[in-house]
Amino acid sequence: MNIPLIVNEFLKKVKENDTIAIGGFGGESDFIDEMVKILLINKKEVVFVPTTSTQAKQLHNLGQKTISLNNKEIDVAIEFVDQVDQYYNFAKKRTTSFIRDKMIAQSALNLILATQDYNVVDDINCDIYVEISTFAWQRTILNLQSYGLARIVMDTSENIIKTEIGHYLARVTLDKNISLEDFEYHVRSIPGVFETGLFMGLADTIFVYKENENKVIVKSRK
Repeated sequence: MNIPLIVNEFLKKVKENDTIAIGGFGGESDFIDEMVKILLINKKEVVFVPTTSTQAKQLHNLGQKTISLNNKEIDVAIEFVDQVDQYYNFAKKRTTSFIRDKMIAQSALNLILATQDYNVVDDINCDIYVEISTFAWQRTILNLQSYGLARIVMDTSENIIKTEIGHYLARVTLDKNISLEDFEYHVRSIPGVFETGLFMGLADTIFVYKENENKVIVKSRK
């Protein structure tokens, strides 16, 4: 991923004193460092809504202004996603909290997605990730089986992965007869399910990049 290139495109969408947010995806530390460097060079001031405690600490150390989502809606946000379809629906699996990601996405006046070219598809067909309770999680997994093949998400050492809030993640390979709309609407009726990594109708702009190519294609909802 060419972080400086994506940062530059992102900042073209940001105005002076805008409130911005960066969805958690595991690589946002380098993204924030690069962004703050350019902001300082251009003497441009913005306000950040941190989406993780790590982001909050980093932004404080960099001398950047932060604010709570309780106090201000977001002007521009960016999410790094795993698949996006022709209708700007998208799916994400790398997260520190889908609950926070969904709140950021719903607040943002302009929600920008960044993804590689091969992740732009006609219809989303990847596994859908779900944030679930640690309490009786096996029961929640069993109930998720009504939508397809469900399993708990583990790291390479076979430790169960936790979100920053302390929840577990499950991944579901949807059955062919289950639509994304039905899954997103009904899955929360399962006790223990908090949020999904499926985002329907929330995106406004897509940054499409190719590995090893020094350009970003910008697509906007018509």
